[in-house]
Amino acid sequence: MNARLTLESLRYADAVADTGSFSSAARRFGVTQPALSISIAKLEEHLGGRIFLRNPRGTSPTAFGAAVLPRIKQIITDVTRMEVEAESFTSSRSGTVRVGISPKIDKAIVGQLKDAIHGPNALATGHDVMLLEAELEPLEEFLQAGSLDMIIVPALGSLPGYSHRLIDSDYLVLVDPTDEGGGETITVDQLAERELILCRHGCGITRMVSDVFAEAGHQMKRAEMEVTHCSALPGWADKGMGSVVLPERHVKEGMASRRIVRDDGTQVEMFYELVWDPGSASAVYLDSLAKHLTTVSPWSHKNR
Repeated sequence: MNARLTLESLRYADAVADTGSFSSAARRFGVTQPALSISIAKLEEHLGGRIFLRNPRGTSPTAFGAAVLPRIKQIITDVTRMEVEAESFTSSRSGTVRVGISPKIDKAIVGQLKDAIHGPNALATGHDVMLLEAELEPLEEFLQAGSLDMIIVPALGSLPGYSHRLIDSDYLVLVDPTDEGGGETITVDQLAERELILCRHGCGITRMVSDVFAEAGHQMKRAEMEVTHCSALPGWADKGMGSVVLPERHVKEGMASRRIVRDDGTQVEMFYELVWDPGSASAVYLDSLAKHLTTVSPWSHKNR
């Protein structure tokens, strides 16, 4: 064990194991691939065995790597937790973390958020969470006013200057019990011919649909009826009151739906993100919280 062991090399090795690629791991840390490879080679020299094998299908652990990588991950987890906990002791903003949540966020993410803040394996001690469910526009306003520390909302390119991290996505679908068009999908051109029941007050779905129509050169047709909260949309569709657009996971069982497809064949997705102020006193903690949530999110593993 002649080479020096560094935390950097451990983090690089953990990232390669996580992404399955030296190049992807290098992009994650903003370093060149040769620099990352050299650091891992020094780690292998220190430990006395080769950790990874490269082949045309990607990178895979050796038998030696399979034995040491779980220990490396645990070291990284422990160090991150120590750093966050140290920050929490010195920060002027410990205590309650105030998080705003869009109604369309997967409730599993909310559970993961609670566990990370005050569960048995919390990132740091001494924190609690206060949750506020509201529409997109009020949440953005509360974050800018400092009334919330973080929001989990549809990712629509707003709030420049804030930190953003994608955490989830879902397909957008047309729901209309009277729909006789058939098929599993509907094009944006076809959707533009429908009058849609929309939410009046800053719903992310309304913004997203408007952007999709503008991208295709269409104007959105609004039904005479509007709702004040996007959680009411499935109920109106269920009553046969008209066409609505929803994230697919919020379609009631047994209700017919059709995924929305662009001209190039891609299906329209709504992405969701964590947003926080990088200049806040709790920014270090919030950044670590966001990284942890994206690590444990099933969506992040599905989209590697």
